[in-house]
Amino acid sequence: MKDFLQYDDIKIFKYENLYLSVIYTIGHIFVAMMCNKIITGASLDMAAADAFVEPIINGFWFYFLLVYLKKVFVNRIEQNPSAFLSSKNVGILLAVLYTIGHILIAMTCNRVLTGAPLNLAAIDAFVEPIINGFWFYLLFEVFNRYKRNKISNGMGRVHNFAPSPKISKLAPVNNKKHTD
Repeated sequence: MKDFLQYDDIKIFKYENLYLSVIYTIGHIFVAMMCNKIITGASLDMAAADAFVEPIINGFWFYFLLVYLKKVFVNRIEQNPSAFLSSKNVGILLAVLYTIGHILIAMTCNRVLTGAPLNLAAIDAFVEPIINGFWFYLLFEVFNRYKRNKISNGMGRVHNFAPSPKISKLAPVNNKKHTD
């Protein structure tokens, strides 16, 4: 079975998504702390508390949207059909609500935990996700370069009868093909 797997599943990148997730999460927390400290002037310990507490609350908000509000919206849309919104595209409604809730939660956590003025908490709630977006992009690009270098140096080769590896432009996605 191993002979049929792509290069990254058996050699170099076996746990790439897990590693990248851990690295991204650590960086995300660091970015959140630094943004909070710089923008609001919060102490480092309160900025750290906010960087840990706020994502946990947003996780519950996300779960609430998926479990409860999704059912409510789908039921109401099906009872009162409209040309604008159908139950098939309720995802966009949930995404908009999640984003608004996320910003409000971020502002509230920042204000309550650090004592920051509301205007600075609002700025932090918008700036920090943008910087984390750049952090995600940077990590993504660095990993792709690392992956290409390892493959070009011959460390990603498998047996001769295996197809030549293709580098995913959407990495860090597992390139394994189902052969079962």
